[in-house]
Amino acid sequence: MKLFLIALAVAHSWYTGYHDPVTGYECCDDKKDCRVISPRYVEPLPGGGFNIRTGSKTRYFIPRNRVIESEDSQYHICTSPPHLTIRCFFAPHTEASR
Repeated sequence: MKLFLIALAVAHSWYTGYHDPVTGYECCDDKKDCRVISPRYVEPLPGGGFNIRTGSKTRYFIPRNRVIESEDSQYHICTSPPHLTIRCFFAPHTEASR
């Protein structure tokens, strides 16, 4: 169990230091507010933007200039409660550079 928690902390740590390229908001504030999001909730759009679904009826548009290249081959979002405002969105290299 302890090793699992250490692995989670290390996996989370790469978000530290990233800021939204448009708003300047810090992506992660050490509250475990960043996480992987399944590709089935991500819709790449022509022009490099994305539609993100976080609920059955909730969709967010992320314009190309707010997309950050992820350090792995997955999508990630960083959110702020209580209304799940997306602070940062990370996409794999091929998607982030569209």
